[in-house]
Amino acid sequence: MTDRLMPCPEIRRLMSRHGLMRKLARWTPRWVGSIPLSVHGPGADIDIACCATTGLAAFKSALSTLWPDAEVVDNLHAGEASIIARMVIEHVPVEIFGRERPVETHESYVHWLAEHRLLQCAEDRLRTDVRAAKADGLKTEPAFARCLQLGGDPYVELLKLASPGDDALRSLIRQAGYKAR
Repeated sequence: MTDRLMPCPEIRRLMSRHGLMRKLARWTPRWVGSIPLSVHGPGADIDIACCATTGLAAFKSALSTLWPDAEVVDNLHAGEASIIARMVIEHVPVEIFGRERPVETHESYVHWLAEHRLLQCAEDRLRTDVRAAKADGLKTEPAFARCLQLGGDPYVELLKLASPGDDALRSLIRQAGYKAR
């Protein structure tokens, strides 16, 4: 694991060199998490969500074949079966996550969409504050929740923010003390 902050373009090149998205193409991969949002810190992992359309057992087998050195395990997330593959490529941790339902319905993807939209609608200070909250030890969703003064479970609250229009997001951003774009 690298202890330096790798910029998003550098990580994108690493992913391309190793054909991560190309090798996962049949499972509709989506790059999610803190790195493509540019709110990551040193040691952040590359998170890729997939739809295991061929079934979890076949997905697990394929991942083990594609990356023999990866740790590929069965997982239960929110009561739903999934597969997780963990590996390190060029000192950068990678986590590939698969469920049998479409990626666009995975919570991690919906959270990512909401976070992306919020960052697009807010001044750059929100991104800076989310990074600082993450540096204090928070995961991405709780960091956004702290900065935006969201009550309740950060993961549930971010799911709710995926569907409102940009005007509603801008209003939330202003209520939290940020300028909206």
